[in-house]
Amino acid sequence: MTRIAALVFACFVTIVGGGAPALAAPLRIIYPPAVYRTDSASIFFIGAAPPAGDLRLDGRAVPLNRQGYFAASAPLKPGVNTFYWVYRDKKGTLQSQQQQVTRRVEPPLARDRPVLAVRSPLVDQQVPALAPVCLEAQATPGGRVLAELAGKSLMLSELPPFRPVEDSAAILSGAAGGELVSGIYRGCLAADPAWREQVPRFELRWQGQNLSAQAPAAITTLDPRQIVVVEVVPVEAIVRAGPGAGYARLAPLTQGVRSQVIAQSGDWYRLQGEGWIQKSDLRILPAGTPLPKSAVGSLRTRTSATGSELLIPLETRLPTSVRQEETRLVVSLWGAVAATDLIRFESTDPLIRSVQWEPITPQGMRFYIDLRSSRQWGYQLRYEGNVLVIALRRPPRVSRALAGLTVMLDPGHGGNDTGSTGCSGVQEKTVNLQIALRLRNQLQRAGATVLMTRTGDRTVSLARRVELMRATQPTVYLSLHNNALPDAGDPLRQHGTSVYWYQMQSRNLAEALHRQLIGDLGQPDYGLFWDSLAVIRPTEAPAVLLEFGFMTHPDEYARLLSPAFQERIARSLTRGLTSWLHAAG
Repeated sequence: MTRIAALVFACFVTIVGGGAPALAAPLRIIYPPAVYRTDSASIFFIGAAPPAGDLRLDGRAVPLNRQGYFAASAPLKPGVNTFYWVYRDKKGTLQSQQQQVTRRVEPPLARDRPVLAVRSPLVDQQVPALAPVCLEAQATPGGRVLAELAGKSLMLSELPPFRPVEDSAAILSGAAGGELVSGIYRGCLAADPAWREQVPRFELRWQGQNLSAQAPAAITTLDPRQIVVVEVVPVEAIVRAGPGAGYARLAPLTQGVRSQVIAQSGDWYRLQGEGWIQKSDLRILPAGTPLPKSAVGSLRTRTSATGSELLIPLETRLPTSVRQEETRLVVSLWGAVAATDLIRFESTDPLIRSVQWEPITPQGMRFYIDLRSSRQWGYQLRYEGNVLVIALRRPPRVSRALAGLTVMLDPGHGGNDTGSTGCSGVQEKTVNLQIALRLRNQLQRAGATVLMTRTGDRTVSLARRVELMRATQPTVYLSLHNNALPDAGDPLRQHGTSVYWYQMQSRNLAEALHRQLIGDLGQPDYGLFWDSLAVIRPTEAPAVLLEFGFMTHPDEYARLLSPAFQERIARSLTRGLTSWLHAAG
């Protein structure tokens, strides 16, 4: 399972000799627990019962497959929902079970009385002078909302009703978009250079009634006479597109990189160039510390045992961002000043065809590294002193089948992290490992060297999995999973095989394996996805995450437990890797 929350199962099972769970009672509801709370407008159920009997949910027949596994879904009304299960075996013996699911619902926005709530700012902000500052509130529709900031009044505009942008859970489950949001008032003004800890106030005027509210945060304009310079503390700091953990991740910054703070929102700093970093990952340098700035003179390329490298000599380490395209890398250096009049190329360079550059605003340079091949095998950025090294990996030297290929297999979850749970109580971590061990054998028979992030039932953190990849430098990285749905999903309708990629160098690998699995397994095509997942974000090698099937679909789950089907998965991936490898351009 990927970003979707792992299923929780709250019933006791007895383990028999083969490791499969045996029925502790004729009817078992694996998910949801007997008492459960959710924000979803619907809920799904999975479980198991002897297949010869009759199972009903609130009087509605629930089919049992050959193994006795079942799945069902039901709408939820706001508040407490009680469900009644009845199972009748062949002898007519009845077993009943009751479940209670509470749907949490935000109360609707009042339209018959004045209400006012501040939406922005909610945390203290520091902004550049003259930068746009937007104030936002939610209030009774049809009114007038005024904001006051540092003695200036601003009439906020009421936005038309809209549905919130769908999150990944809604897209994966096929659930409809959220409820319409109305009563949002927004307005923007330019930051005055004199603002110091100014707290916005809001006032709603509605049908002759007034209501006021004060923001819980202050806004300060950065003093252009005081330059704040920070230095990255951890080995690698997470950079995000906005001030919060919910924003997309950008290229990380490495330890020792210095940059200017150009904005602050709560505990997040925006640095020169692009991206936001948590305050805890930065060290504020003493006043008077010079801005990170470096001339960039002559460049050169060189070849190594692992590939080709572009060397950019600098006077100090600078913030860097990278964008990978199909046939090139685009590297931006913030604080770089162009003094480049010569680039020396290795005449025998097998990977780098050319390097171009241009100045960018704000102060910086952007480098375009054009490659000879449309297939990329990984890259790394590192510093040798103050020389930025952009290292590109060469393709593997392969002969027959997969000889010369090093594959890292990552059986998802493990130990305390169980992943999702299937209809009879088998946990995803177990199925992932079984498939990985079978795949290891198939790959080794085809000549590949196989590395694994775990070979037993133990906890391996996401960070440790990434460390293992970077330390061992495999040719490809495969993270093996099986899927589940969020509460709003319909397990009988949403199921199948899917593959996920993040870096551009991994796209054709994801496409090849997805195509092979769909053709060989006979499963529905659940999709091919770009997704920012921790284990496939590293740039060192092509990396994909595979979801072979759904633990929440009765028939798919039964197949995933089958040794024969696990072998089919292993053979299919081995064929897909072989075809992809030898089709390399």
